Amino acid sequence: LLFIPLLIYGIALSDLFSKWKVFIESHTAYIPYLITLVMVTEIGVQNVFNFFKLMPNLDNVNYFTYWIFLLPPLVFMILVNFLTKTDDYPDFKTFFEANAKIVFLLMAAFIAMHFIPQFAYETKMWSLPRVVGIIGCILFAFWHKPVVFYLLVSCWLFSLGMHAYVVYG
Repeated sequence: LLFIPLLIYGIALSDLFSKWKVFIESHTAYIPYLITLVMVTEIGVQNVFNFFKLMPNLDNVNYFTYWIFLLPPLVFMILVNFLTKTDDYPDFKTFFEANAKIVFLLMAAFIAMHFIPQFAYETKMWSLPRVVGIIGCILFAFWHKPVVFYLLVSCWLFSLGMHAYVVYG
């Protein structure tokens, strides 16, 4: 049962890594786009890792519950698709500004899906960074201010730090 969700995550991560190559070879670097690529890549890898924790929960799932497990990888793949299709734009800044709304709304939806009871494998302390992340994504989607973006990135870095602290003490 894990094959399809992990395949979807793998395809999306492959698209992300190919965009890293294009970005590195480009002469039109745009830091918020690069940070977003790194952030979305880390979130994707983390979700692949966390999906393995769900393996014991997949023993007796029915067909409709399985669709619930497929929704986050599908939304992630759509998010990555919008984040990596830069060919029609002259530079990464123009692309990022034109697509920030849909990218960050999809990111908010992806984060929100982890409140579904089937994904409640983590402690409640992760709820606050997720709620702040959802609010930050929605705010940045409609209000493209650098301060909102960097607050969102700070929230992501804080949640990474908290996770590392809990895991490694």
